[in-house]
Amino acid sequence: MSNETLNKTEIRRWFADKGDYTHNITYDLNEESVIMDLGGYTGVWAQQMINKYNPNVYIIEPIQKFHDGMKVKFNDNDKVHLLNVGVSIKDGDSKLFLNGDASSSNLKGGESIDIKLNTIETILKSFKISEVDLIQINIEGDEYPLLENMLETGSVNKFKNIQVQFHYDIEDYVVRRDNIRNGLIENGFEIKFDYPFVWESWCKKD
Repeated sequence: MSNETLNKTEIRRWFADKGDYTHNITYDLNEESVIMDLGGYTGVWAQQMINKYNPNVYIIEPIQKFHDGMKVKFNDNDKVHLLNVGVSIKDGDSKLFLNGDASSSNLKGGESIDIKLNTIETILKSFKISEVDLIQINIEGDEYPLLENMLETGSVNKFKNIQVQFHYDIEDYVVRRDNIRNGLIENGFEIKFDYPFVWESWCKKD
Protein backbone atom coordinates (compact mmCIF):
# COMPACT_ATOMS: atom_id res chain seq x y z
CA MET A 1 0.00 0.00 0.00
CA SER A 2 1.42 3.40 -0.98
CA ASN A 3 1.88 6.22 1.49
CA GLU A 4 -0.83 8.25 -0.22
CA THR A 5 -3.27 5.33 -0.19
CA LEU A 6 -2.56 4.63 3.48
CA ASN A 7 -3.12 8.27 4.36
CA LYS A 8 -6.41 8.43 2.44
CA THR A 9 -7.59 5.24 4.11
CA GLU A 10 -6.81 6.54 7.59
CA ILE A 11 -8.37 9.92 6.81
CA ARG A 12 -11.59 8.22 5.72
CA ARG A 13 -11.56 6.13 8.91
CA TRP A 14 -10.94 9.26 11.00
CA PHE A 15 -13.86 11.13 9.49
CA ALA A 16 -16.12 8.08 9.67
CA ASP A 17 -15.37 7.94 13.40
CA LYS A 18 -15.92 11.72 13.69
CA GLY A 19 -12.47 11.97 15.24
CA ASP A 20 -12.40 15.77 15.36
CA TYR A 21 -15.47 15.68 17.62
CA THR A 22 -14.75 12.49 19.56
CA HIS A 23 -11.14 11.35 19.95
CA ASN A 24 -9.41 14.73 19.74
CA ILE A 25 -11.50 16.32 22.49
CA THR A 26 -12.15 13.37 24.81
CA TYR A 27 -9.81 13.36 27.79
CA ASP A 28 -10.02 13.22 31.58
CA LEU A 29 -9.85 16.99 32.08
CA ASN A 30 -11.55 19.67 34.14
CA GLU A 31 -11.37 23.42 34.76
CA GLU A 32 -8.10 23.01 36.67
CA SER A 33 -6.37 21.17 33.82
CA VAL A 34 -3.55 22.62 31.73
CA ILE A 35 -3.53 22.06 27.99
CA MET A 36 -1.09 23.27 25.35
CA ASP A 37 -1.62 23.65 21.61
CA LEU A 38 1.47 23.75 19.39
CA GLY A 39 0.44 25.25 16.08
CA GLY A 40 -2.76 26.87 17.30
CA TYR A 41 -3.66 28.29 13.86
CA THR A 42 -7.11 29.91 14.36
CA GLY A 43 -7.90 28.30 17.72
CA VAL A 44 -10.62 25.89 16.60
CA TRP A 45 -9.42 22.98 18.77
CA ALA A 46 -8.70 25.29 21.70
CA GLN A 47 -12.25 26.61 21.53
CA GLN A 48 -13.65 23.08 21.50
CA MET A 49 -11.66 22.26 24.62
CA ILE A 50 -12.75 25.48 26.31
CA ASN A 51 -16.40 24.70 25.55
CA LYS A 52 -16.08 21.20 26.99
CA TYR A 53 -13.69 21.58 29.94
CA ASN A 54 -12.89 25.27 30.54
CA PRO A 55 -9.21 24.42 31.20
CA ASN A 56 -6.16 26.65 31.33
CA VAL A 57 -5.03 26.93 27.70
CA TYR A 58 -1.58 27.77 26.35
CA ILE A 59 -1.41 28.32 22.60
CA ILE A 60 1.83 28.50 20.64
CA GLU A 61 1.54 30.00 17.15
CA PRO A 62 4.48 31.41 15.15
CA ILE A 63 2.50 33.18 12.40
CA GLN A 64 1.69 36.72 13.48
CA LYS A 65 -1.67 37.01 11.73
CA PHE A 66 -2.95 33.76 13.24
CA HIS A 67 -1.65 34.75 16.67
CA ASP A 68 -3.32 38.15 16.41
CA GLY A 69 -6.59 36.58 15.28
CA MET A 70 -6.64 34.34 18.33
CA LYS A 71 -5.74 37.28 20.55
CA VAL A 72 -8.97 38.94 19.44
CA LYS A 73 -10.93 35.69 19.59
CA PHE A 74 -9.93 34.88 23.17
CA ASN A 75 -9.60 38.43 24.44
CA ASP A 76 -12.27 38.00 27.12
CA ASN A 77 -10.96 34.68 28.43
CA ASP A 78 -8.20 35.16 31.00
CA LYS A 79 -7.53 31.40 31.05
CA VAL A 80 -6.14 31.52 27.51
CA HIS A 81 -2.46 32.42 27.11
CA LEU A 82 -0.81 33.03 23.74
CA LEU A 83 2.81 32.99 22.66
CA ASN A 84 3.86 34.18 19.19
CA VAL A 85 6.76 31.76 18.59
CA GLY A 86 7.49 28.49 16.87
CA VAL A 87 8.67 25.48 18.85
CA SER A 88 12.08 24.02 18.07
CA ILE A 89 15.02 22.22 19.63
CA LYS A 90 16.83 25.51 20.23
CA ASP A 91 15.96 29.15 20.83
CA GLY A 92 16.62 31.57 17.99
CA ASP A 93 15.31 33.08 14.78
CA SER A 94 14.20 31.25 11.67
CA LYS A 95 11.92 31.34 8.65
CA LEU A 96 8.66 29.57 7.92
CA PHE A 97 7.02 29.19 4.56
CA LEU A 98 3.30 29.87 4.44
CA ASN A 99 1.38 28.07 1.73
CA GLY A 100 -2.40 28.10 2.07
CA ASP A 101 -3.36 26.67 5.47
CA ALA A 102 0.06 25.15 6.09
CA SER A 103 3.11 26.80 7.59
CA SER A 104 6.38 24.97 8.11
CA SER A 105 10.13 25.12 7.75
CA ASN A 106 9.70 21.96 5.66
CA LEU A 107 7.64 23.52 2.87
CA LYS A 108 9.42 24.06 -0.42
CA GLY A 109 7.59 27.20 -1.46
CA GLY A 110 5.16 29.89 -0.43
CA GLU A 111 5.48 33.15 1.47
CA SER A 112 8.64 33.40 3.60
CA ILE A 113 8.01 34.69 7.13
CA ASP A 114 10.57 35.54 9.82
CA ILE A 115 9.72 33.96 13.17
CA LYS A 116 11.07 33.47 16.68
CA LEU A 117 11.77 29.97 17.98
CA ASN A 118 11.67 28.64 21.54
CA THR A 119 12.40 25.22 22.94
CA ILE A 120 9.64 23.43 24.81
CA GLU A 121 11.57 24.04 28.04
CA THR A 122 11.76 27.79 27.33
CA ILE A 123 8.03 27.83 26.63
CA LEU A 124 7.22 26.03 29.88
CA LYS A 125 9.44 28.43 31.82
CA SER A 126 7.91 31.48 30.16
CA PHE A 127 4.47 30.38 31.33
CA LYS A 128 5.79 29.17 34.72
CA ILE A 129 4.24 25.74 34.35
CA SER A 130 5.93 22.44 35.15
CA GLU A 131 3.31 19.90 34.11
CA VAL A 132 0.82 19.76 31.24
CA ASP A 133 -2.22 17.50 31.19
CA LEU A 134 -2.53 17.46 27.41
CA ILE A 135 -0.40 18.78 24.56
CA GLN A 136 -1.55 18.82 20.96
CA ILE A 137 1.23 18.89 18.35
CA ASN A 138 0.39 19.80 14.76
CA ILE A 139 3.48 21.51 13.34
CA GLU A 140 3.83 20.24 9.77
CA GLY A 141 6.78 17.87 10.10
CA ASP A 142 8.64 19.61 12.90
CA GLU A 143 7.05 17.14 15.33
CA TYR A 144 9.87 14.70 14.56
CA PRO A 145 12.84 16.69 15.88
CA LEU A 146 10.69 18.08 18.67
CA LEU A 147 9.62 14.71 20.05
CA GLU A 148 13.05 13.19 19.47
CA ASN A 149 14.51 16.00 21.57
CA MET A 150 11.83 15.70 24.25
CA LEU A 151 12.63 12.00 24.59
CA GLU A 152 16.36 12.66 24.70
CA THR A 153 16.09 15.36 27.39
CA GLY A 154 13.32 13.68 29.38
CA SER A 155 11.00 16.68 29.06
CA VAL A 156 8.43 14.35 27.49
CA ASN A 157 7.59 13.22 31.02
CA LYS A 158 6.17 16.65 31.86
CA PHE A 159 3.17 15.83 29.68
CA LYS A 160 0.40 13.44 30.70
CA ASN A 161 -1.19 13.15 27.26
CA ILE A 162 0.43 13.77 23.88
CA GLN A 163 -1.82 14.17 20.85
CA VAL A 164 0.20 14.42 17.66
CA GLN A 165 -0.23 14.53 13.91
CA PHE A 166 2.74 12.89 12.21
CA HIS A 167 3.42 13.91 8.62
CA TYR A 168 4.60 11.48 5.96
CA ASP A 169 6.43 13.82 3.58
CA ILE A 170 9.49 14.07 5.84
CA GLU A 171 12.80 12.25 5.36
CA ASP A 172 12.87 8.84 7.13
CA TYR A 173 9.40 9.50 8.52
CA VAL A 174 8.51 5.82 9.02
CA VAL A 175 11.63 4.96 11.00
CA ARG A 176 11.51 8.21 12.96
CA ARG A 177 7.86 7.75 13.90
CA ASP A 178 8.53 4.15 14.97
CA ASN A 179 11.50 5.25 17.09
CA ILE A 180 9.45 8.00 18.73
CA ARG A 181 6.61 5.60 19.48
CA ASN A 182 9.05 3.11 21.00
CA GLY A 183 10.56 5.92 23.05
CA LEU A 184 7.14 6.88 24.37
CA ILE A 185 6.49 3.29 25.40
CA GLU A 186 9.87 3.15 27.16
CA ASN A 187 8.89 6.31 29.08
CA GLY A 188 5.66 4.77 30.34
CA PHE A 189 3.18 5.98 27.73
CA GLU A 190 0.50 3.83 26.12
CA ILE A 191 -1.50 4.42 22.97
CA LYS A 192 -4.96 5.96 23.39
CA PHE A 193 -5.95 6.03 19.73
CA ASP A 194 -4.02 5.57 16.50
CA TYR A 195 -4.85 6.71 12.98
CA PRO A 196 -1.38 6.59 11.38
CA PHE A 197 -0.27 9.90 9.88
CA VAL A 198 -3.64 11.49 10.68
CA TRP A 199 -3.84 11.68 14.49
CA GLU A 200 -2.64 9.58 17.36
CA SER A 201 -2.62 10.05 21.12
CA TRP A 202 -0.43 8.74 23.93
CA CYS A 203 -1.30 8.68 27.62
CA LYS A 204 1.17 8.46 30.51
CA LYS A 205 0.37 5.40 32.58
CA ASP A 206 -0.24 5.92 36.32
